[in-house]
Amino acid sequence: MASYQVNCIDKPKTSGAVEQITHIGYYESLDRPRVVISVAEAIKRIEANSQAFYVSTERGKTYLTVVKPEDGGKKHLSSLKDKSGTDNLLTLEDV
Repeated sequence: MASYQVNCIDKPKTSGAVEQITHIGYYESLDRPRVVISVAEAIKRIEANSQAFYVSTERGKTYLTVVKPEDGGKKHLSSLKDKSGTDNLLTLEDV
């Protein structure tokens, strides 16, 4: 399974919630342009075990997981929180 470092996100400017992230961006290789895919597409790839996505942290790679809300809400992506207490996905630059 290929894994890619996520280096940017796209989300509405009105909310800081992880559930509101609409797209993630990464580089397939150093000589190719940035790839931007929807969160829905990333979730499909993660659930199919065809690709994995991670963010870099002071502890190394923190892989993204698919969050399935118990109340039946919309699936979204998340990464583990570090010492700052913030989801590392939210610290990335905008697309």
